[in-house]
Amino acid sequence: MSMASCRVTKVREELLVPFEPTPCATLPLSSIDHSLGLDFMVEMISVYPYNNREPRRGGVILPAAKVIREALAKALVPYYPVAGRLVSYGDRMEVVCNGEGVWFVEAAVTDRSLNDWEAIPRSVVKEELLPSCPAHLNQQEMILMMQVNHFQCAGFVVGLKFNHLVFDGIGVGQFLKAIGEIACGQTHPSGINQIWYRETIPASPLMHSKSSLSLLPAKFDIVNSMYDFSIQTIERLKEKISKETSNQFTTFEVVAAIIWKCRTRAISAIGDVCLIVPANIRHLLFQLPKAGYYGNCFYPLTITATDEQIMKTSLAELVGLIKDAKESLPTKFKEWASGNFKEDPYQISISYNILVLSDWRWIEFYETDYGWGMPNSISPKTHDCSFPCGVILKQPLPKDGVRLEGQVVMKEHEQRFIDEINKCINE
Repeated sequence: MSMASCRVTKVREELLVPFEPTPCATLPLSSIDHSLGLDFMVEMISVYPYNNREPRRGGVILPAAKVIREALAKALVPYYPVAGRLVSYGDRMEVVCNGEGVWFVEAAVTDRSLNDWEAIPRSVVKEELLPSCPAHLNQQEMILMMQVNHFQCAGFVVGLKFNHLVFDGIGVGQFLKAIGEIACGQTHPSGINQIWYRETIPASPLMHSKSSLSLLPAKFDIVNSMYDFSIQTIERLKEKISKETSNQFTTFEVVAAIIWKCRTRAISAIGDVCLIVPANIRHLLFQLPKAGYYGNCFYPLTITATDEQIMKTSLAELVGLIKDAKESLPTKFKEWASGNFKEDPYQISISYNILVLSDWRWIEFYETDYGWGMPNSISPKTHDCSFPCGVILKQPLPKDGVRLEGQVVMKEHEQRFIDEINKCINE
């Protein structure tokens, strides 16, 4: 049997509407929602291996798709904008809350077990285990789609697509966790009462109405890359850098510096190179509720250096640059909100010398329990935006290191990128 052998049968496909009637309204998006060309679907996979937990109702074992479907319909009552549609008004997008629903698919997978999940080609996962919109629906208007894939081993995989205009990572993680809490019988899931609040997000006085983000031309063949950093390697490097600098650094700071340095070497970058880290700013917006906001709420921290600096600077110095940038967040965001800046950080012209790097390890994706326990692994899949971007994830259990996954380099640079990382972590 070839590794690509994976038969997926769609058992049920439907527009899933809220469990109860919901308000009709047209809601605006925030200034940050409209920034950075976020009008695309983010794709992700959550893997739930069989672990001997079998939720029952009246003594009958419940299939995961049934439990998740019912919980999702109930979650769409307080989260009613998610069941609406995105519409365009001039250069602005709004959400029409019409209760039309989210696309929900139940599927059965044969000829494949989750025991060899890592061996299933990523192309098969993307094409078969993620939901796809039928011809009569416009995916650009949809806010969320979900597919629950049952495997013969009694485990399941949840494939999700969500529109980045409406959610950021923290926001969709909160939404998924709420679905899980409803599935497990909670009547008041966390964050369930705090819904929209987009009008509380400030717009800088100098912010443009539309983002200047431009995508790479099609000739850039950016491929999916993956690299695992063991916890032993990370701790060894953190200890080494700490001794060199007399400072303490986080796992993200160290791993991000390695990726930035090795990518710059691998692509033989010329000129300025930029690492962009989307940083959560919920704690800086005091007008927001303490929990519950699920819209885009991040500031793109941009760290810039010349190619020569990256080549010659030690790993410890690069880690320090990233740490300094993170610590500057409150000041940088305050300057932006007051219009006190020369270049708008949300106005980014994308080039191959730029890498956007996000950290998903502490997002509530990993805490989403539908009744079968927490997911074994989370994996982002390629979205339609062809710009260099990567995500830092937890390694699949039982490993406890971190994983880089994403569109990081072009195919011609992929092997050298991996070689540079191997060289860097062993120096």
